[in-house]
Amino acid sequence: MSNIGREVRLVMLGESSVGKTSLLYRYMSDCFYENPASTITASFYKKRIIDQNIPTNLQLWDTAGQEKFQSITPLYYRNADIIFIVFSVDSTISFEKAMHTIEEVRSHKNQPNIILLGNKLDLENKVKEQAESFSAITCYPLFWVSALSGSGVQEAFQQAIQDVNRKHKEVKRQNILVKEVDEKVSKKLCC
Repeated sequence: MSNIGREVRLVMLGESSVGKTSLLYRYMSDCFYENPASTITASFYKKRIIDQNIPTNLQLWDTAGQEKFQSITPLYYRNADIIFIVFSVDSTISFEKAMHTIEEVRSHKNQPNIILLGNKLDLENKVKEQAESFSAITCYPLFWVSALSGSGVQEAFQQAIQDVNRKHKEVKRQNILVKEVDEKVSKKLCC
């Protein structure tokens, strides 16, 4: 097993006050971060994990949700492997803005794994049917989570990492197949 590990870039996107910072804090320390200050531009965290004997170095990016920082947000998700699009279950506006964010992300060249996180599960869920319908139509995974209680948080991160590792294995397998085909063609073209 390699000590270096694979680098995986995970970016949190969503409106201000949907709980992106609290979710990251819950994932990193298994504690609730009460009243975090608004993120200005972005914050960066690292966490090393082992998934199926694969060392993975997570780069966790917490982006600002305020409108005035939206123009620089694409810089953070440009090379992302995973994007968590976070909305608050008690806010139809945050859900609608999350749908807009998905369109924005999809318009860029790289296509990271997109996962929807409906946060603040401890509050009244006003977007349950809309979110589940959207998830079913688009095939984007949806997790109902609570930074306050921790419900669903570890599972969402684990699933995201497993999906990226599975995708990486598939790309690696395809590259090996292409290399084998290239070598066979090359041998046939030789004397």
